[in-house]
This record gives sequence, structure tokens and C-alpha cells, in this order.
Amino acid sequence: MCKKTILLDLDGTLLPIEIEDFLKAYFKLLTKEFAGIFEAGKFIENLMIATNKMIENNGEKTNKDVFVKNFFALMGVTNDHQEIMKKFDKFYLEKFPLLREDIRVSDLSGELIKRLKKKGYQLVLATNPLFPEEALAERVRWVDIAPEDFSFVTHYENMHYCKPNIEYYQEIIQKLNLQPENCIMIGNDVQEDMIAGKLGMKTYLVTDFLIDREEKEFECNWQGSFEELLECF
Repeated sequence: MCKKTILLDLDGTLLPIEIEDFLKAYFKLLTKEFAGIFEAGKFIENLMIATNKMIENNGEKTNKDVFVKNFFALMGVTNDHQEIMKKFDKFYLEKFPLLREDIRVSDLSGELIKRLKKKGYQLVLATNPLFPEEALAERVRWVDIAPEDFSFVTHYENMHYCKPNIEYYQEIIQKLNLQPENCIMIGNDVQEDMIAGKLGMKTYLVTDFLIDREEKEFECNWQGSFEELLECF
């Protein structure tokens, strides 16, 4: 694998979790935080709609701007946006870390990052940018990896597209001035991660927490468990 830059997915790849279980716990904690401000059912429903609007983002605005515009419109909030966003920020700093308690982590991810850094690879955390930077940094720390190990982390403040839009990967390439043929994308999602191969990147499909919606098939150059991935480096 003679490449210069390695892009790594987070959930289900570096972070060994079933994403559906994680989201249930996340929504439960978030709903509790906003109890008394928003009705729970409406809050989660509109949160999901606004999140889907980020996934459909066409690049004109950051993902965060798309989320804020749609979420507050759906909730009927015409003012006090800043105060509510501050509450979101406080949640990610103070309550979000509690989600780590229910997650079994291994030391394999940290070992992989150590090996890649030792070999001189440029590392990019190419996770779907639906969360603020702090939420992603927190999850990275759960597997004993420093956010600073990555030269670039995609989050909803700095990206204008989401997976599985091929423009998500194109934006990373442009921001970092990368050559796709010098990159490897490593992830566990057939549709969201392996699509990077269409730009000329090599791809490795991690099968431990495999996600395959069987909507579109994308070929990968390599596939195997995380332990098998570790052996490649």
C-alpha cells in the first residue's frame, strides 16, 4: 500500500460501534438536555429532518448553516438561535462524553494510527460531517487517539457536502491539494466510503461493522477485518 495520504472513517471503523445503537443513546441524552424547551417527539423528528438536509447539501452553505436554517425553521424558532446553539455546544462539552460509558473500545485503532504516523502517512479523519468538531474530537479520544494526529478532520462547520455525495471527497481533495491516486480511503460503509474509488482513490472495506444498503455496489481494492487491516501496515 504505497500511498501518501490515508483517509479514515470513524464510526464503525476506528470507533467499534453499531451506529444505530449509538444514535439511540445519543438521542436519548440529547432529548433529556432539551426537556422543557422542546417537545421530545417533535425535537427528534425535526433534528432528523435537518440532518437529512445536511446530507442533501449542494455545497452553497456549510453543513452547519444548512442544519441551523432548517432545524430552527421546523421548530418555529425565529429568535434566540444563538442561545440554543450555545446549549448544543454545552451539551457536546459536558454531556456527550457520558456516551463513552456504554462503548467497548479496543486498542487496535490507536495501534493503527501509531503505525501509520511512524510510516509518515498524512492522516485525514473522513467521517460524515454531521457533528460539530468537539463531538468528533471527543469520539476520537474514546479510542485513545489524539485529534491532533489528523492533518484534517471533517465536521459540519468546515464541510459543504456529506457522504455518500462524491463531492464530499472532492472537497477534501481540493482543501488539502491531494492527488486521489495517492490516497487510500478506509471505511466500513460500502456506499458511503467505497464511493471514493470513483475519484481514483484506493479503498479498503473494514468488515467488522459492515454497512451495506445494497442500493449501489462499489468495488473495493481490499477488504477484511480491522485486525487484517492492521497487518497491512
